[in-house]
Amino acid sequence: MNGMRKVLWLAGYLWALPVTMVGLLLTLPFAQLDSVDEEGILHFVVVPGSPIGWYMRHFRITAFAVGAVVAYAGADGPRQVRLMRHERAHVVQTLFLGPLFLPLYGLASLWQFARGRHPYRDNWFEVQARAAEVPGYRALRLVR
Repeated sequence: MNGMRKVLWLAGYLWALPVTMVGLLLTLPFAQLDSVDEEGILHFVVVPGSPIGWYMRHFRITAFAVGAVVAYAGADGPRQVRLMRHERAHVVQTLFLGPLFLPLYGLASLWQFARGRHPYRDNWFEVQARAAEVPGYRALRLVR
C-alpha cells in the first residue's frame, strides 16, 4: 500500500471504530480469531454451540461483517474467496460510512420492504457486496 492509501485506510478505520467495537462485542465471546489480513480486517470463526452459532445456523448465515470484524459460521469460511470478497465489501462500506453504516443499512432494507421487494436480497449494500464477489472488482478506489 502506498502512503496516501495507508492514510485513507487509517482514517476509515478511525471513522468506523465505533462500529468495529460493536462487531468485537458481538463476536469475541462467541468466536475464535482465525486471522488478520494485510488490511487489518479481523476474521473470526464462530463457535458452533454459541448463541451466534445457533443464530447463524438457524437463519443460514454463512458470514457477517460489523465494522472491520468478519465472523464466519464455518472454519473454512476465511478461506472461501467469494465469501471473503463479499464481506470485505461490507468492511469497505463501513470504512467509508463509519457509524452511519448500520442505520443506513437498516433504512435500505426498510426501503426495499416498503417497495414490496426483498429487504435483504435487494438491499443496496448487499447488491454491491455480491458484485464485489467477481474477481477484479474494486469495491472502492480512493487512490491509485
